Amino acid sequence: MTSCPIPASSPATNGDLSADVRNLEAELVACGLQVEAVKQCQEEQRVKTRTATKSPH
Repeated sequence: MTSCPIPASSPATNGDLSADVRNLEAELVACGLQVEAVKQCQEEQRVKTRTATKSPH
């Protein structure tokens, strides 16, 4: 897992602004995927923990 920094932005033209928006969207998607991966891992760990505590062994 890595941090999800917001890329710096200083657009000078509408084209620059559009490019910045695309870059930000890509960064947000990448960050969201990391969050989903961590969430899934936590859920799997919870299931394992519940199963282990319910086991008679």
